[in-house]
Amino acid sequence: MDIGLFLLSWTPVLLLTVLAVILGRSALELSVWGFIWALVLAKGVFNTPLSVGMMSALDGVLTTLPLMLVILGGILFSALLSAAGSLERIMAWFRGGAGDGLGRNLLITFGVGNFMEGTGVIAEPVVAPMLRQAGVSATGAAALSIIGYAGLMALEMAGIVITVLSLVTGLPLRDLGLAAAWISIPAVLIMALSAPLFFGKGPDGRRGFIPALGVGLLLGFSGLAIVWMGALPVSGALAGVLVIVVLVVGGPGRMVMPPGILKDLAPFVCLVVCLFSVNILPVLKDLTFERIIFQVRLIPVHTVTFRPLFSAYGYLFLAFFVTAALHRISRTRLQQVVFQSLARSWPAFAAMALFGAMGQVISYTGYGPGFIDLDTARNIPWIISQGLVQFTGGFYPVFVPLLGWVGTFLTGYGVASLMLFGQLQVQAADLLGTSAVWLAGALAVGCSLGSISSPFKVALATAMVGAVGREGSILRYTIPLGIIACLLVGAVVWMAA
Repeated sequence: MDIGLFLLSWTPVLLLTVLAVILGRSALELSVWGFIWALVLAKGVFNTPLSVGMMSALDGVLTTLPLMLVILGGILFSALLSAAGSLERIMAWFRGGAGDGLGRNLLITFGVGNFMEGTGVIAEPVVAPMLRQAGVSATGAAALSIIGYAGLMALEMAGIVITVLSLVTGLPLRDLGLAAAWISIPAVLIMALSAPLFFGKGPDGRRGFIPALGVGLLLGFSGLAIVWMGALPVSGALAGVLVIVVLVVGGPGRMVMPPGILKDLAPFVCLVVCLFSVNILPVLKDLTFERIIFQVRLIPVHTVTFRPLFSAYGYLFLAFFVTAALHRISRTRLQQVVFQSLARSWPAFAAMALFGAMGQVISYTGYGPGFIDLDTARNIPWIISQGLVQFTGGFYPVFVPLLGWVGTFLTGYGVASLMLFGQLQVQAADLLGTSAVWLAGALAVGCSLGSISSPFKVALATAMVGAVGREGSILRYTIPLGIIACLLVGAVVWMAA
């Protein structure tokens, strides 16, 4: 392993970290400089033809398109809910059930957030505006909308994370699910203890650590119990529901149904029922995930698949129109909501497209003209992963979650990180004489924790609360938090493996 290439492979992470943590740059600036540096690195250091780099970038934009549609749908949906007064009334209802601001914020952050992610709904478009409406600052709401689910995300998205990991590694699905569930417990606790730091300087922040720790314990161990009972696909969603129920039942307030609240909740019910159905019901899942698909191949080594009736964006747009119909929003008001939302959020869309491009440029370094041959010694993901195994030796398990963090940090996708580094865990386990299941589970949890530090994810969240351009002030805290959390989880894995 060339130590020089190993160190250079880390420079995209270091560049984005410096720009975000030290200089506090916006997500759009991070994406521009990150993309430019990825191209320079691919061409100048890793001998990747410029044509391969540019086609990889286009593939990255196309790969990102479904998520960008989710964000567009989420922005329009949340903006219309605010215009109709629905979010304000829902927050007042939660306030009555949870009793105080702290209980309400914990309920939204960890209850609603995990329920949404568990059913396949990207949480930020719903949770961030709810927290903002509840009185949390814009940057705090954006950060908390990710922190709330990051610790348990390995068990969420209808079980797709562990399913993909099982396919990549060939390891048993149930064993991987149980390992990820155990390893997720310290990750959830770290996220729970960090949440009050983002509630603000008021009483919620000062007295929130013990209640947040209790919520974290409930969330982590209930997720483990549900996986143990064999319900991996719905473990995250049910754990989130349990948090909501406990906070409402145990709270000092009363959750009385006010007039009109059912109309405010109806779009959410529509959204959740649709997504829950296509993720859980076998007939619908087969139809929407396997059959009604559109595939595009810009480069020969990767096919981009669109699933319009399975992905969340179609149902977010449906919820938008349901909201408009129920509240009888005029055409003029709808147009105002759409134009104002697009004007406010276009920098976030541009940043997400460029982050997607950057991630694919990095992923396909080392390919020759036409993507025919791959020189693994010039492929950045391969160099990072093999270098960690070589240079850390018996301490490698400590750094496995960090490896997952790196993949999500650079690409914005936890699943992409599994594809890059999953099989390596089986090989490393053979070399180190340790458990491949535990290493793979640790990778999945690290991928999940990477969400809180990903400029891509943060750009997604800030667009929902009018905080576009302030991503650097969030990443200044969440990048160190993600790294520390991964190393602490890694230390637990090292002691247990």
